Amino acid sequence: MLLIAFLPVVARNNGLLLHASLVEFEGRAVAFTASSGTGKSTQADLWHEHLGAEIMNGDRAFIRRFDGEWRAYGSPWAGSSPYIRNVKAPLAGIVVLKQAPENRIRRLNAAEVMAYLYNNVRYPFWDEEATAASLETLDALIGEIPIFLLECLPDEGAVRITRDAIFGAEA
Repeated sequence: MLLIAFLPVVARNNGLLLHASLVEFEGRAVAFTASSGTGKSTQADLWHEHLGAEIMNGDRAFIRRFDGEWRAYGSPWAGSSPYIRNVKAPLAGIVVLKQAPENRIRRLNAAEVMAYLYNNVRYPFWDEEATAASLETLDALIGEIPIFLLECLPDEGAVRITRDAIFGAEA
């Protein structure tokens, strides 16, 4: 019930709740989003194992534009994940996951982002103004934050190509 009350407040303050696992790497956050069972927590665990990234949340991440900067926040809601940390970090990118027989990553264009990301945002549909605010925030996010499609295996190779795409090959 608390989440239901909280969601419109987040929406009215340039925020979104994203169904995602969230990690912090080199002081910046990366959100992994997908349908349940696709591998969000697995990718977060792999980032922790291979890069030493800290897992901020395992299932629900708050994303907010504040003072001109996109920030990601751990939330007290993490579904079946044990990862719940009250931390924040500047948002470096969002990665949409898709299981595949090989690892490859590419940046999505705006039209593709809506197709992949729209259903992973939690909207306060019971509040028309807050829902409109959520959509405005999503539109701004799409224009300002890199969003990638990672077709992948649950392995270190997926971690490395994602890190390189978001942080550069020298990270």
